[in-house]
Amino acid sequence: MVIVTKETKTISRKDFIKGAAASLAGVAAFGLVGCSNDTQTALTATEPEGISWDYETDVVVVGFGGAGAAAAWEAGTAGAEVIILEKDEKAGGSTNICGGLVTIGGGNALQKAAGFEDTAENFYNYLVASLGQGTDEKELLVFAEKSPEMYTWLTEKIGVVFKPGVNPLWPEPPNYEAGLTCTGDEYSNDYVGKTVPVYRTGWVESELKPGQKDGSGFFQPLLRAVNAIPNVKVMYQTPGEELVYDHELQRVIGVKAKQNDKDIMIKARKAVILTAGGFGNNKEMVKTYCPAFIDIPALGTGADTGDGIRMAQAVGAAVRNMHFAFSTINATSYFTQAGCAGGPLSQGILVNQLGVRFVAEDHYHSWLAEYMLQNQIPDKYIPSYAVFDSKIMEDVPENLREGLKNLIQAEANSFEELAKALGTPEGVLENTIRFYNSCAAKGVDVLFNKRKQFITPIEKPPFYAAAIKPSVMFTTGGLRINTDARVLSAATGEPIKGLYSAGRNASNVIAQQYGGSGMSVASCFVFGRIAGQKAAAELSWS
Repeated sequence: MVIVTKETKTISRKDFIKGAAASLAGVAAFGLVGCSNDTQTALTATEPEGISWDYETDVVVVGFGGAGAAAAWEAGTAGAEVIILEKDEKAGGSTNICGGLVTIGGGNALQKAAGFEDTAENFYNYLVASLGQGTDEKELLVFAEKSPEMYTWLTEKIGVVFKPGVNPLWPEPPNYEAGLTCTGDEYSNDYVGKTVPVYRTGWVESELKPGQKDGSGFFQPLLRAVNAIPNVKVMYQTPGEELVYDHELQRVIGVKAKQNDKDIMIKARKAVILTAGGFGNNKEMVKTYCPAFIDIPALGTGADTGDGIRMAQAVGAAVRNMHFAFSTINATSYFTQAGCAGGPLSQGILVNQLGVRFVAEDHYHSWLAEYMLQNQIPDKYIPSYAVFDSKIMEDVPENLREGLKNLIQAEANSFEELAKALGTPEGVLENTIRFYNSCAAKGVDVLFNKRKQFITPIEKPPFYAAAIKPSVMFTTGGLRINTDARVLSAATGEPIKGLYSAGRNASNVIAQQYGGSGMSVASCFVFGRIAGQKAAAELSWS
């Protein structure tokens, strides 16, 4: 890369800033700053010299997953011309292949039909309490307030179908047909007095795999809705590679992309929206930003390589929460019931390799993985061990028992034999179990405040220890945005003109913890829609 100053006369005033590694040098050389405020003013600038545009449009969307589709739909229905650049040969991204769950709270029609009363304030209070450090409370408020509207948009505008019915919490029998479930920690004792627990997860039937549930149930209707907009054009197998930034206008003006091994230039008269996903399949980025997750397989698509994040970093964009990621565990089916937090193994205890308990076992499964990762003293927390007895084993659904047996690391007829088989320090695991049992006899968990229905003494031999570890992950950090989905400058904290982001390309409401299955999809829809609306309302720079 050549660093070009304003005094250089041999090239145009337009330059491509290439490579995130050189972004800070580029920012210094060009004096890049974000706009001082969000006020739109008419521009009378002439076309930058030296650019030969192959295409031009109002809005360029980079990435055609859930966030990109929501953004394109909003911009397109507002009358803007839109070009979507998709790296893969088909649309969908992670949204199309996820578990078919989307977080929807705030008192939407699905909740009301099932008899649950919720408000944006109550939803907001849960989000603040459950998402942990690093979240943005202003964005949480927007997310909570927009949730009922998102549900109405999905059902009335896009045609997504949520079946009636409720999937109950364990130990009630599951209802796989239900359109409403509870995947997060809403009912955890940690939040008593902070928020009223209600169900907040919509669950859709698969369109691509009859009889199953997955994200195609909301992405395929969204895809059809986007394809029906005549002013939206999609370019498949055309990854966005660089942003075009004009230093006199101090704004993003387009994208350089790759199509059939040829560089193409797309002019964005109004804005570029980056929705290219996370970076779970970019090992170098994972190693750099969230090394605790380096050995955990990525969940999502091969296109999750951080392209959109690096494109924006190269023009001085700020990032946030890059060290956070979502992870689940290899025993999710035993600690949950059809997505609901808390399952049969939650009656037992989860201990590290020292035999010490460290978490309430009825937490959402991502929390269990996160606690292991947060406490990752080498060879002490991963794997951890789920300790339970034969009575708890009987509570595991018969069709799941063979899978659980494959995870069992040790089986014994006494606590001492079990501890010896695991190699825990003498007396530690035995005392951990006995102390838990003494509390369980009183129906309380004095250490971690587990819910009463999950407090069961471990007393009927044989006793088991199953190896539990994080199994798959996707990243949740990304570009720092504001409540309008505008990307913020690392140098000034102000919005970079003409640049928006949403989905896993951006860091928004998800932070230290994950609020429940469907939180990522919901953030794609809420902030993707906002990005599309705001981008379409921009004044053209040319």
